Amino acid sequence: MRLNIQALGIALAMAAFATGTLAAEPTYKAKLTRTAYGAPHVIAANYGGLGYGAGYAAAQDNFCDFAERMITVSGERSRYLGPGERDANIVSDLYHQRLIKTGRLEARLAGDVPGGFKPSADARALAKGFIAGINRYVRDTGVANLPDARCKGAAWVRIYTETDYWRSTIAGQQPTLMAGVATAAPPGVPDIVAPHSPTERSPVPEGQGSNAYALGREVTKSGRGVLLGNPHYPWDGINRFTRIHLIIPGKLNIVGAGLQNSPTPGIGHNQWLAWTHTVSTARRFGLFELKLDPKDPTAYLFDGKSTPMEKTTVTIQVKTAGGVAPLTRTFYDSRFGPLVETPTNPWTAERAFAVRDAPTGFRSVDQYLTMYRARNVRQLAAALSKFQAAGFNTTAVDAGGEAFYGDIGPLPYVTDAKAEACSVSDLARTAWKTTRVPVLDGSRSTCDWDSDSKAATTGIYPASALPQIFRNDYASNSNDSYWLTNPKQPLAGFGRIFGEEATTRSLRTRLSLKQIDDRVAGTDGLGAAKFDLSSVQAVLFGNRNLGAEMTRDPLVALCRRAAAGPEPDLAEACDALAAWDLRVNLDSRGAHIFRLFVEKGGLEFKVAFNAADPVNTPNTLDVENPKVLAALVDSVKQLRTLKIPMNATLAQVQTEPRTGGERIPIHGGPGPEGIFNVITPVDLKPELGWTKIRHGSSWIMTVEFTDKGPVSQGVLTYSQSTNPTSPHAGDQTRLYSGKGWDDLHFTEAAVRKAAVSTVVLKGP
Repeated sequence: MRLNIQALGIALAMAAFATGTLAAEPTYKAKLTRTAYGAPHVIAANYGGLGYGAGYAAAQDNFCDFAERMITVSGERSRYLGPGERDANIVSDLYHQRLIKTGRLEARLAGDVPGGFKPSADARALAKGFIAGINRYVRDTGVANLPDARCKGAAWVRIYTETDYWRSTIAGQQPTLMAGVATAAPPGVPDIVAPHSPTERSPVPEGQGSNAYALGREVTKSGRGVLLGNPHYPWDGINRFTRIHLIIPGKLNIVGAGLQNSPTPGIGHNQWLAWTHTVSTARRFGLFELKLDPKDPTAYLFDGKSTPMEKTTVTIQVKTAGGVAPLTRTFYDSRFGPLVETPTNPWTAERAFAVRDAPTGFRSVDQYLTMYRARNVRQLAAALSKFQAAGFNTTAVDAGGEAFYGDIGPLPYVTDAKAEACSVSDLARTAWKTTRVPVLDGSRSTCDWDSDSKAATTGIYPASALPQIFRNDYASNSNDSYWLTNPKQPLAGFGRIFGEEATTRSLRTRLSLKQIDDRVAGTDGLGAAKFDLSSVQAVLFGNRNLGAEMTRDPLVALCRRAAAGPEPDLAEACDALAAWDLRVNLDSRGAHIFRLFVEKGGLEFKVAFNAADPVNTPNTLDVENPKVLAALVDSVKQLRTLKIPMNATLAQVQTEPRTGGERIPIHGGPGPEGIFNVITPVDLKPELGWTKIRHGSSWIMTVEFTDKGPVSQGVLTYSQSTNPTSPHAGDQTRLYSGKGWDDLHFTEAAVRKAAVSTVVLKGP
């Protein structure tokens, strides 16, 4: 019966695509040109046409990822894919079905929410066109003929709507503690899945990070701006980037890359400025500790009065061996947000916890459309300040050579004084001290987040109070806080919710700043001093390892002393480390030994951090610390067990798989070693080394402004398409492996000249 039902679902989907179901849609027109590596360039007369071409291109490249994303935000993963590992699909479906049942998204689109933001006509046209382009691709191709086996003939492929787009946009903002919200229940109600701890939420989300250089006129050869965008994102999953170029002749020209399932470049440049994002250390959420009514654990006391929680009951369908079975769950909401439950903050008879996000809402698309029209970094900062929809730091530079950094987004308006006065339990005080997450007293209105009429929405700091800086030399960020964006002008005096100040910077941040100083001085061996396009590329792909530069020689000395005594098996490793070029290039030998050494905790320093010298401290390998030698011994033992040679090249032990058994060698390495070009591998296998890249350098973009306009090149490390049969599933990965770059072809003339294919798309 299941097979018949699935076949019926496929037939209905194909019939809907083939018939006049979409006849009510507007008529769109776009020209879609592909250049080398499958890079899409869309030219249209309006935003609807841009969306149409971008949607069609996105479906050609990654339709299965889009379709799977749609069943995620529709709360239907369990119905089609089963419960998932650790019931992850059940958690996801419950969470998203709750959002759907509230009806808030539809109300906001209709403008029925007082004080809510309604997307502009341009933003909605872009969204509608994007979905129409997706539908056009599936209608042309047919569900049964989709080229990717993951969704070919799948019953979960359907017609998509504008609401699906906005639901995906909102859900894509990485909801805080989703599992804790999906499973929160009053005492006595059994858990559906094992709860997760809020302490698992890292300042930098798993698989995410970035480097950014905005290089101003004082440090560039031309006196104009140069930018490096280098996000470190997952190589698989919903947070992959995809290249995109949008042109409305005479009105808009923006090229770069955005996250899959979106028509908006998140990192890119126009004629006058270029920008990129890095993951912020600011907390964009908080918890409220609720004091419960002794008579009812689903009511809480607020300013002395009992307030019942709002209840929302949802039912999802879960695939089983015999078909599908319903699963029902009731959610509870407070005035602060949904109830959340974890092992460290359980729902008891006396207290419970609610989580509140500072969401970007619908403002994000309009923010980007406004940024696209900015002509300098001051106007870009004004766009960020107006919408406050950025979930990240923004670093930018303009053609005039002014650089900018700002963490201008929705940050909870929680001062240090309020966090301390409103932390009423040991748990709350510990959370604030160790994680900077505010856990405020939910029984007092005075402990709610503050508001400011100048902010984009309630409960957040106004943009003027957020960390930001304009410079003529440079602004940079490598995922530490705003404090050392430029050591010549440290940003300080902000609250703990923003980030740490005057604390140890990561080795990657320190290398980032050293590389700028070395390039400006011309002491890095890369030619004449200061930056241009080729030198900023050479800096990134120089693949320096600061941890190794600081410690290799004393480590080798320690290694040889031990090899001459109690650890003779170290001798070969000592020689390999001594001969290592201190880089993570494909031909570098011995880098893998140092990687394991760092992973096992061997990078211990003797000289402590000094806030007066933050770029150079801590330093000096503490060879007297027993952890150092123990980590080296353990590393060598592991490599012996894995039968990996001590003098192996990085190309032999760090690869990315593609179809047909291809293993593409990948340069770069993990950030904790002090590597700027971050590559984080997984799947350490005998004789092969690391056979998969989890995350790291993803969309790499370099831009230089010249008298004749911007010159830009980039590379999408994991390639444009997730369809394993596509010629563009691995071509840019090979380009990255060879340290190659692709021109972004910014002008219409450049696109025409470089065209590999062009199609004019018309229709609904």
